[in-house]
Parts: sequence; C-alpha cells; structure tokens
Amino acid sequence: MRIKITYPKPQKRKSHRSIIIEIAKNLFWLSALLCAAINIWAGGKAWSVIVIWSLYMVWSLCVSPDMIEYNRISQFTKAIVQSCILLVLIDVFITSGWASNVVSIICFGALIAVCLLLYTDFERQRRNLLPMILFSLLSLLTSVVLMIISEEAVPWQVPVTCVLSFAVLIVCLKTMGGNIKSELKKMFHTI
Repeated sequence: MRIKITYPKPQKRKSHRSIIIEIAKNLFWLSALLCAAINIWAGGKAWSVIVIWSLYMVWSLCVSPDMIEYNRISQFTKAIVQSCILLVLIDVFITSGWASNVVSIICFGALIAVCLLLYTDFERQRRNLLPMILFSLLSLLTSVVLMIISEEAVPWQVPVTCVLSFAVLIVCLKTMGGNIKSELKKMFHTI
C-alpha cells in the first residue's frame, strides 16, 4: 500500500537574524581583505593585522556571541584576553615597549573584577570557574615568562599580577573543594 502525501513540504526559511548575520559576515570578510590588500599595496607598518583582529573582536563579542558558556565571567574574560592580544599586536606592529606594563595592569585589574563577579553571585557563578582558572593560569604564565626574559628591571605590575593570579588560582581550586576531578568531568564532558 502506498501512502499519498497530500500536504506540501514546508519551505525552509531563514530568520531575519540569520540573514543579517550572513550579510554582516560577508561585509566583515570584505573589510578584512580590503584592509590587508591596501596595507600590502601601500606598504609600511602592518596596521591591517590590528584592524583584522579588531574586526574579529567585534564579531565574536557583539555580532555572533557564544551560544554555549554565555555567562558574565566567561564573556568578561574573553573580552579581556582579546583586548590584551590587541594591545600586544599594537605593540609588536606599530609602537613597542609599553605592552608588558599595560597588559599587566589590565590583567591584575581583570583578576580582581572576575573575583568580584564570582563572589557577588556565587551560587549561580560557581559553575563558571573554568574561564577564571584559565585566565589565572594565563596571567600567571605570562607574568612568570616576563620576569624570566626581562633584561632590565621588572616593573611592579608584573610581580603583582603574578602573585594575584596565583592567589586567584588557589582560591578557585579551594572553591572547587575536593571534587576537582568531578568538576573537570562536568566542564569537559569527556573525562
């Protein structure tokens, strides 16, 4: 017996948001390619790298934000890490010599702000410790590397960032308590 389908298949329609995001994506790609081409054609310093990274920041933070792990701690740490990368790119490609001081100040200020974000709403935010732990580890490793490779006197911001990031890391691990392994299983879903 053959069943005759009398209803037409519904057509797949894109939502207005997905159409706008598709147009914005094409405009962002076009802008990035034009900036790179103009920079290569004109020569000089590689300012297009900074523009392309800035376009990526706007894209990932505003136009197409995360769908998973969208909370205030992870979005704040994402914005801070991307801003620090932008500052390092400016230091490398445009003017040099100031990024270690500025990035250190931003990192220890962000560590304090992330702790405030965690402990002002602890019950809801304690599940969001992974971005905080990763940011603390990144700050700790960066400041240790800066203290090791620095040929001259290390500015005060770098050791302060090192100590503060280590303290935040210890506080995060204490907050997780004895169930670090089970928390990591929840965070990674594969262990």
